[in-house]
Amino acid sequence: MLVDSAQAVSRMSIKVSEWDCDFLAFSGHKVYGPTGIGVLYAKKERLEEMLPFQGGGGMIGRVEKQSSTWAVPPHKFEAGTPPVAQVAGLKAALEYLKQYGIKQIERHDNELTEHTLNQLTEFPDLELYGPSEIQNRTGVVSFNLQNVHSHDVAQVLDESGIALRAGHHCTQVLHERLGVPATVRMSFGIYNDPSEINRMFSALDKAKTLFLH
Repeated sequence: MLVDSAQAVSRMSIKVSEWDCDFLAFSGHKVYGPTGIGVLYAKKERLEEMLPFQGGGGMIGRVEKQSSTWAVPPHKFEAGTPPVAQVAGLKAALEYLKQYGIKQIERHDNELTEHTLNQLTEFPDLELYGPSEIQNRTGVVSFNLQNVHSHDVAQVLDESGIALRAGHHCTQVLHERLGVPATVRMSFGIYNDPSEINRMFSALDKAKTLFLH
């Protein structure tokens, strides 16, 4: 089992031993680090079963004239020169998060999510996707303004200084199941506060006035 924890790892406690997952992955830029790097956790036995998918220096244990052996995992998968600058940047980002502590981050995330859900559920002509309660949610909220394309909504919000994403978010099959071409997705960071969420709803009012009246 592979767990994609890209959105979760900077927001909640991750316990791979309790989850008993075979693999868990996340990207550097989702934890306030650089792009071009990520982390893959894997059970030792799974790595021992797998063969490398690319070749390069540093992944060979021993070379003979007619044969060679792989280095022990994880080194047999780490071909060539590692991205040293990105590694240093990712380390700094994780240390930055560690200063806050995952419990404090989780509490802050829940407060912002609850503040958002309370307003979204009362906002007319708005479709919320996912549970309307804070339980079993992280600080990622997707919605649509009814009968308005999400790209149009996002553009109006962008003009008001609100940065969020519109599209299918790499989940085309899910959006087909929902019967919508795209959604607006907002996500919170440790640097956000309730006043910024209130600004987003003011901008959403502007979008509603522009497109629905």
